[in-house]
Amino acid sequence: MKLLSSYILLFCYTGSFLACRSSFPTRSGQALSVEVKDSRGNPELLGIWPEERLTRPPYDSWFVKNYSEYAVDSLTADRLKGNLKDRSFVIVMGTWCGDSKREVPRILKILRYCGIAPSAVQLIMVSDADSLYKQSPGHEERGLDIFRVPDLIVLNHGREMGRIIESPVVSLEKDLLALTSGEAYQPHYGGAWALAGLFREKTPAWVRDHAREVAAQLKPLARASGELVSYSRVLKAAGEEEKAAITLQINALVFPQ
Repeated sequence: MKLLSSYILLFCYTGSFLACRSSFPTRSGQALSVEVKDSRGNPELLGIWPEERLTRPPYDSWFVKNYSEYAVDSLTADRLKGNLKDRSFVIVMGTWCGDSKREVPRILKILRYCGIAPSAVQLIMVSDADSLYKQSPGHEERGLDIFRVPDLIVLNHGREMGRIIESPVVSLEKDLLALTSGEAYQPHYGGAWALAGLFREKTPAWVRDHAREVAAQLKPLARASGELVSYSRVLKAAGEEEKAAITLQINALVFPQ
């Protein structure tokens, strides 16, 4: 379907397709910053927290180590500095998440190297509990299409330029340079990311009625069945039952086995 193809290409292969979106994060209520214990008794940060909190126990055990041991690619970062001037950043992460523990200290070290002040970076901590899966208590993540963490979202005057989802495609420095230079940049999990974009532009009924065409377009983008299953779980936890069911329907078409 020609129209559908144009939507999928728009959402997957450009780094500036959200330029028309309003500033975010969008909050449903007052921002909350809480420290809780998960089902295993491990401490967990939720909501908006400053970077400094990660440098203190118990989170310093992984944050300080991964920050200090990471060697910034200075050749690429030096080229990146001009692109990041006057930019702001949202990082959605989980203090329970191994990818967040590895990537977020590295991201913050690169941003410091490039002269980005902590005040230009907002950290949103989300939960892994079933009832609040990939969400924060104040729902600062709402409207950001978070289905994997960490997410590094680059903003130009409050509008999204692009994002790195979970981990870089090449390297953090090179990925940032690509998406801030206007190059075609597709993050990991292209299938779920394209479907999220389609849900923003079309009604759930439209996506359901065109499920076979959507699945055909997502097939080369979705690397594994778990990608869309995870996205469906996030939608369900957020109360988007219809979208969650449609996502599983499309997943069954993309991965019939």
